[in-house]
Amino acid sequence: MAVTRLAKQALRARSDGSSAGRRRLSRGKVQDMSAGYLAEVSTELAKGEIARIYAEIRRLSAGPLVALLYRHLASQPGALAALWRSVGPILDSGELQERAWAAARTAWTGPVPDTGDALRDLAGDSLTRAVDVIEVYNRANPVNYMIICMLRVAGFAVTPATRAALAPAWSPPAAISVIPPIPSMDALPAEVRAMVDSFAKADAPGAPLLVPTLYRHVSHWPLLLALVAREVQPRLLQGVFTPAIKAFEADCMDAAARLAARHAFVADPLLATPALQNVFERFGQVIPEMVVIGSFLRRMLLKT
Repeated sequence: MAVTRLAKQALRARSDGSSAGRRRLSRGKVQDMSAGYLAEVSTELAKGEIARIYAEIRRLSAGPLVALLYRHLASQPGALAALWRSVGPILDSGELQERAWAAARTAWTGPVPDTGDALRDLAGDSLTRAVDVIEVYNRANPVNYMIICMLRVAGFAVTPATRAALAPAWSPPAAISVIPPIPSMDALPAEVRAMVDSFAKADAPGAPLLVPTLYRHVSHWPLLLALVAREVQPRLLQGVFTPAIKAFEADCMDAAARLAARHAFVADPLLATPALQNVFERFGQVIPEMVVIGSFLRRMLLKT
């Protein structure tokens, strides 16, 4: 079966060759998969202020996704509300999103593989839906990283940004409104979950694992997930994407510094706590990689 063959090829590139099942390589490091995943509040379980902020995130990112960054912050008391008090007014203006999307527009301009034969069974509506899923992440991830960059250059104060000082009302682009739901890790078949787990990232032994949600989402199409693992993981390990990642990071930091200065941006002091700074640092290492990979995957699928 094609899925099994591709899955074995992908996991062979990541396995350390020792104990089976729960240990995988991520960026060349052995990860203990028994550590568990980052805590999160799913969109289905969100209530009250969390649900309201989730709705704003979807509206202002022009898509149905609430990214893992926000779902994880929602699990930390007061964290998501503090972030939204800080960046919500600038997101309302649309300036942050437009600058983030501009920085990501050429995130990957290198070659992409011809995968037509491998994806011949993923055609028509299935291919269109898969491209839509990737495009949703390609809208969300640049904005999420720009927010992290803003926090890196921000001062911290109790006084929130004022909406009156910002640009006129902004209309987001037409939303990608319908994509499949994010699958639960526990609901994935063992072979598919092993492929998703192979992308897990941890910054210390025993730390909860950060699994970029894009890979969970792509698991709706196991053949595509296996192909993504086969094409992406060796390139990550070989540093193929590294120059593009660094270029995107530099563009975003420059844009964030200009944007923060323009709006005299300050962030809620809660966001300066060591625990939340660690969260932003972890995601700040992962998201630029996902921006480049998302650009790579979109071009790869459109070439099919």
